[in-house]
Amino acid sequence: MTPTSDDGDSGGQNADRDGNAVVNGNGDVDADAEPRHSLGSEPDRKSGPEPDPESDPELEPPTSTLGGDGIPASVEQELASIRTTPRRRASALVLAAGLGVVFAWHHWIGLVVGGALVGLVSTTFRRALVTAAGFGIVVLGLFVISLGGATAQVLEMAPIVYLTVGAAIGLPVFGSLLRGIV
Repeated sequence: MTPTSDDGDSGGQNADRDGNAVVNGNGDVDADAEPRHSLGSEPDRKSGPEPDPESDPELEPPTSTLGGDGIPASVEQELASIRTTPRRRASALVLAAGLGVVFAWHHWIGLVVGGALVGLVSTTFRRALVTAAGFGIVVLGLFVISLGGATAQVLEMAPIVYLTVGAAIGLPVFGSLLRGIV
């Protein structure tokens, strides 16, 4: 007995949808077996009607407080409120810049954090970039003031000064790219 038919005959009830005979583990045609499914096709459901998600709490979709980009909805609403109210935006910008200066004073990664903070409270992506560059210039100015009498000597160290100015402006702008996501 041949398990498959070469002439395209479906093989009666012992064939699956593709015309291949259903064969059990011993190599015999099994009349009671379910037809096999070809790759890519979905098996038939034999469990009856689909369960109702409203009646079964295990099948309910999880409720999420996250917005479309994975940020909690309450944070998105608060940021939207800050961005649309000029007085709140100004105070949030001063607070973000102050925190950024404190972080930058302790470690250079604070420039990125400060840029991200001032970028988050900006109304648009373009303003976030400009505000972050302004934040970098403020931090650079504070650095120059902190040098005191050594400012002239530091300015003579040409290659390192270029790196300092580039990092002071570039790192906050890099951090403000977060505004494009949020």
